[in-house]
Amino acid sequence: MIDMSSSKRAFSLVIVLFFFCSLVFAQNQDSIKTPQPLKASANIQFNTNGISLFPNLSLGRPALILNIYVGKMGVFFEPEFRWGLDGKPWSYIYWLRYKFRKSEKFGLNIGGHPAYVIKQADFSINGKLENRYYTLRNIAGEIAPTYYFSKKFALGIYYLRSWGSDKNYGTQKGEFISLQPKLPNIKVSEKYYLALYPQIFHLKLDDKQGIYLNETLSINRKDFPINFSSIFTYRIKSSIPGDNIVWNVGLNFKL
Repeated sequence: MIDMSSSKRAFSLVIVLFFFCSLVFAQNQDSIKTPQPLKASANIQFNTNGISLFPNLSLGRPALILNIYVGKMGVFFEPEFRWGLDGKPWSYIYWLRYKFRKSEKFGLNIGGHPAYVIKQADFSINGKLENRYYTLRNIAGEIAPTYYFSKKFALGIYYLRSWGSDKNYGTQKGEFISLQPKLPNIKVSEKYYLALYPQIFHLKLDDKQGIYLNETLSINRKDFPINFSSIFTYRIKSSIPGDNIVWNVGLNFKL
């Protein structure tokens, strides 16, 4: 059961999201009259190591991740489903985001989600010990302003706050803030380019905290739906349990 304080936080998050999403309808009359097509896409990734920027939420073995993006007029539903390659569930995250682009130079994303991290443990059922699935539930909200210096370089700040919905176990409060340079188009040749997203971030989980360096790198071919990517995270200083270095390699299929 979710306690009343968690329910109030979830309700408050929904109200805040509704408020910001309603900004869509405050556009000028010309933009309202212009038909806005529904945007939809997906990405399927197979990777060698299911990792997360939150060490306690990492899978630690090969995984499959499905990202879906559906929306229009700045409002997007972006669920993320994760499984181990053995078919066992890992986590389900249901993002709702509003992407506000005020000018060619400045953008702002605001969003929130409920999430379910699925684990296994032994439970006593009718006096018999059985291995069963259980979930760690949480809700979170984010804000992410970005300044675009050019089509090849942008700089963003990302802030996320999460609350655990299970009172007696799991992380109760989480805080994540990072500085995110973005280099989405590093030309290698006429057909190939790199996308590099480094970040330095501070993570706090209940009474433990740490500073980390992370980067995501992908190798892409223009107008081709398959690319290779890699995630690398280095722990600079942290009291949060976890390896000093984690990384993976992924094969991505864009739909």
